[in-house]
Amino acid sequence: MRVAVLGQGSIGRRHAEIALALGHELTVYDPDPTVAPAPGALTSASARECIERADAAVVASPSSEHVAHARMAIELGVPVLVEKPLALDGAHAAELDFLARERGTMLSVAMNLREHPGVRALSALVAEGAPGSILRASAWCGSWLPGWRPTGDYRESYSARSELGGGVLLDVAVHELDYLLCLTGPACSVSAVARHTSELEADVEDVALIMLELASGGVAEVSVDYLDRSYTRGCRIVGSAGTLQWSWEEQLLTHRDASGATHRRTVPSDVAPTYRKQLERFLQATREAAPAPVPAASARQVLAVIDAARISARDGRRVALAPPVTLRAARIEDAELILAWRNDPETRRWSRDSHEIETDEHLRWLRRVLADASTRLWIAEFDGQPIANVRIGPETASLAESDGYAVEHTHADPKTDEVAEVHIVLASRARGRGLGTAVLIEATALALAEPRLGALNAHVKAHNEASLRAFAKAGFRVVGHDADEFVRLERLPARESPTIRSQSA
Repeated sequence: MRVAVLGQGSIGRRHAEIALALGHELTVYDPDPTVAPAPGALTSASARECIERADAAVVASPSSEHVAHARMAIELGVPVLVEKPLALDGAHAAELDFLARERGTMLSVAMNLREHPGVRALSALVAEGAPGSILRASAWCGSWLPGWRPTGDYRESYSARSELGGGVLLDVAVHELDYLLCLTGPACSVSAVARHTSELEADVEDVALIMLELASGGVAEVSVDYLDRSYTRGCRIVGSAGTLQWSWEEQLLTHRDASGATHRRTVPSDVAPTYRKQLERFLQATREAAPAPVPAASARQVLAVIDAARISARDGRRVALAPPVTLRAARIEDAELILAWRNDPETRRWSRDSHEIETDEHLRWLRRVLADASTRLWIAEFDGQPIANVRIGPETASLAESDGYAVEHTHADPKTDEVAEVHIVLASRARGRGLGTAVLIEATALALAEPRLGALNAHVKAHNEASLRAFAKAGFRVVGHDADEFVRLERLPARESPTIRSQSA
């Protein structure tokens, strides 16, 4: 099998050397021509050429380039393993997830701690019910950033630079959150402190404390930093029937059961075998056309927590995690429901055209939209109940073309393919619960899986702060303002950047 590795920094070089040791052919790419590739590797002139030559790809470029490179592999139909983090936020992770499912291309995430003896031993004990119901859990990791790569300058590494996706949340907490959520189950709310506290020359947070309320009713916490001069890592789980603790430094797993008896076992801390096992599992899944060893859904769960942690740290408040929503195609039978949502006074308050729609007018519009192959109209459901509709379709030149509906005109000039507009109407009972954000993320990701779509646009009233926040969380950015107090927003699909940096993930 020929394996492509994008990025030849420390972790990319490790992936490359493992692939060669496993007997595979290797093709590599790094934008910096001075970076020496792994001995025995075939070098490529571009990321696309590197992927096109391969049967499987590993993305180990800077975090800021993960989505673009992973999307390229998916579009080329090449199974891909993406180093953590899968993306810089949950919205772009959702884009990759939907695209991979739409194209039928395997997308897996590199979470090597899942292969570590300590984490695997914890997982086995939890699966056996050793701790009973989990009441409290904690995971931690601390180390001194300048000591990570002794031969390089930490200030030039992606870890210390926000534009490359650095910072302890995406760089370290991803691992702890990933395995902890596997052990405890999902979280429902997040409180966090994340800031730069030291004299390290970096423009990113160097310490983060994250508190989770678990859907099961328990609580959990994650603490990570770039500051500890010693290396510390571990996990503690307190349950109704016992306590588990794993210590990296002591290479020890301790289980104290309900009777008070203590059981200990040695768990080696050598991390090298975890990388080899991770790549072996990915390549085996590629050969067998099997499911991803670590699916994108797992990464999306972790990034949702990190997104919420950022908001909590910024605003000083607890943040509820957006609940899972599903989308289905709208039907003519949904006419009454959609009309009621559209005519709700709060909806009309924020619309460009605020007049109340008549039933006949609405039915004409709905039949036209349902018959239009270029337009997608979805009903979003939560807990089996409809909560919103989302329409994504071609740009509309005027309000008259919409049969009186409030359609936003956009002035974007996309560089690729078609532009579509996004329109969302939320049921009154669904407001204030994070459901609008969840719907936008799902609908945007699903739309961007369409190969000809070059951009998504939307318009939101400048004073509609809740909607502006929801669109921002879904990956939209402000690109202008209209004379009638509407903000123009744009969301581009991730494409290859011409300014890829050479630091590895």
